[in-house]
Amino acid sequence: MINPQAITEKLLFSTVKINSNSGTGTGFIFHFMNEGNLYPVIITNKHVVKNSDVINITLHISEQGKPTDENISINYQAVWIEHPIYDMCCTFFQPVVEHYKKQFNKDVFYIPLSENEIWSNNKLEELKTMEEIVMIGYPTGLWDQVHNLPLFRKGITSTHPAIDFNGEKKGVIDAACFPGSSGSPICILNEGSYVDKFNNTNMGTIRFCLLGVLFAGPILDAEGKIIIREIPTKQEVFSTTQLMINLGYYIKASEILELKKEVLKVVSVKK
Repeated sequence: MINPQAITEKLLFSTVKINSNSGTGTGFIFHFMNEGNLYPVIITNKHVVKNSDVINITLHISEQGKPTDENISINYQAVWIEHPIYDMCCTFFQPVVEHYKKQFNKDVFYIPLSENEIWSNNKLEELKTMEEIVMIGYPTGLWDQVHNLPLFRKGITSTHPAIDFNGEKKGVIDAACFPGSSGSPICILNEGSYVDKFNNTNMGTIRFCLLGVLFAGPILDAEGKIIIREIPTKQEVFSTTQLMINLGYYIKASEILELKKEVLKVVSVKK
């Protein structure tokens, strides 16, 4: 297995493929910090894990701080903490890590995303309307099963990241968003160089932020009507003709901080 150095390599170890009663979706590991305490969680969409207390995920085994070719598939009885408004939820990840350390004396390897990757709206205003994005996940359930690695997709922002689409904490991307991609982290990532909104070329630098979490997309039906649907967790057969128009809707990353408030409520009750 590679020793991840570049950001794109590290992102290979940030997501998990979620198999649930609803089908297949994407989750990503995130670290919340509060008063010096660390709270690792898996974030995904509510509809990915609907009616699924038990999910199946596959994790990497670590050796001397590096990922190995050994993977473990586990069934995890998750307790989901939901965002009060948007299609986003999370479950604690640390119990999984501690269980395998205790029972098998093995460490789990993962590289989390964190609050440092969430830009303020003022910072987002430094971006252009059209920026390149990457999305990490498991479209139509595809992945590198042998090495337990997700697939990367590229696209662009269709709305300005600093502007709330239709007045909600959402944005739109131009990318193919297939079943299994629900819950995928959407990132702006420029490695080596990028051109800013003032047409300045920035060389030898990296620009990276977590833009949001994919959750839905518009579909054109046979009558020409636009239907907004959750990105499904599995391929389904419909009696009417529906065409994907290669757009995806994401929940803005700032709402992850709202989800954090719900996590801290649960933590305070447990104390």
